[in-house]
This record gives sequence, structure tokens and C-alpha cells, in this order.
Amino acid sequence: MAELYRTATEYVANEITLLRGSAADIVEVGVYHDEDPNNVPAVEDFTPVTLVDGTASPPDPLAENGRIDVLSLVGPRDGDVELQPGDYQRWILIKTATEDIIRKVDVLTIL
Repeated sequence: MAELYRTATEYVANEITLLRGSAADIVEVGVYHDEDPNNVPAVEDFTPVTLVDGTASPPDPLAENGRIDVLSLVGPRDGDVELQPGDYQRWILIKTATEDIIRKVDVLTIL
């Protein structure tokens, strides 16, 4: 579980592991946050964010070496997403040419 202050803006990363293909096969990634743990989002509910590839040469400057992450900036200062205080289920979307993969990956607490 990650904790962020409502007035802060910071990156939140979720590592993805590819069992088939490579990061080049991913055409879009997104995030979705909801306080209801039973609400499964549809593809169109996601906010597009950044895929960072630390396995590429040269690696993305925002990436951690050797990791592929869905990276979003959360907070009020030019964030991808701004959330009010609460506990949010964090979902990620990974789109390829043939798949829309949706996973609940974390709980994000905004203080």
C-alpha cells in the first residue's frame, strides 16, 4: 500500500512483467482509481499515463534499471490524476494490438 499526501505531487510506479513479447508491443497504458473495491473499470475509464522501460538501451530517464513500469504522476501540480483523501483501489491497463489487460495492483491511500 502506498501513502501520499493530498497536497503532494509524486510519481507512483507499478512494475509489469512480460511473459510474452516486449515493451515495444504495448501501445498504451493507463490507471484508474476507485474507492469501491468491487467496481471493475472498463477500458474507456482509464487515464492514459506513461510506460517507462528500464530494459531499453538507453533506458528511459524516469525508469528504474531493468524494470518496466506503468508510471503516473499523482497530485495537484500537473499530475495525471488528482485524488481527494481516501483509500483507492489502483488499477492498471496494458493495451497491445490484440489485448486489453486490466489488473488491480495496489491500494493507494491519500492523506
